[in-house]
Amino acid sequence: VCTMAVGYNNIDVAAATEAGVLVTNTPDVLNETTADLGWALLMAAARRVTESEHYLRAGLWKKWSYDGFLGADVHGSTLGVIGMGRIGQAIARRSIGFDMKVVYHNRSRLSAEQEAYANNARYLGKEELLRTADHVVLVLPYSPASHHTIGAAELALMKPTATLVNIARGGIVDDAALIDALKKGTIAAAGIDVFENEPAFNPGFLELKNVALTPHIGSASRPTRMAMASTAATNLIAAL
Repeated sequence: VCTMAVGYNNIDVAAATEAGVLVTNTPDVLNETTADLGWALLMAAARRVTESEHYLRAGLWKKWSYDGFLGADVHGSTLGVIGMGRIGQAIARRSIGFDMKVVYHNRSRLSAEQEAYANNARYLGKEELLRTADHVVLVLPYSPASHHTIGAAELALMKPTATLVNIARGGIVDDAALIDALKKGTIAAAGIDVFENEPAFNPGFLELKNVALTPHIGSASRPTRMAMASTAATNLIAAL
């Protein structure tokens, strides 16, 4: 079984193993492309790109206003990464150009060399990270242990001006709790590429203005998808 993805939580690996079936995935080839999408969602959410575009398309823009669609700065802010693997580190490296500070939480701390490479990232506990970061990006793998890593209690720890970006897997965020937090202004905005029960996602997201939504397109560039397909085929040949 050769999945054309990094994540394999949609495969019953234990049952496959019991049946003597090998399972492979395609790590590494999509790191940079997925990190790009994470940044696209971060900036769209922080600067209210989706909301302002809908406003423009609806013909509502009649004049320039000094306080129209005020968002949050990305440059000079603090980026929080939860799940500092290959993609998380790629996201952190991109923050150098925005003169950002980076804090991260991971199952295990990175080496000093890895932290330096990831824009001098500083390790924090999850709760402290949520209190500290202006923009939080989720890049951890899904497992029963990471289910609802971000729920109502965690969202309440975040700054009311903060943004949350999920490019990891549906189920890592309690989507109902996130929708409620966005409605109440517990956090300012979110950028979401993955959903619980996708593609049958919570329709409450569509009622929100302060969220940028994409249909699980993190690795969706033509070169990267071709590389993923090639890697899956190579895995198959190697297994045979």
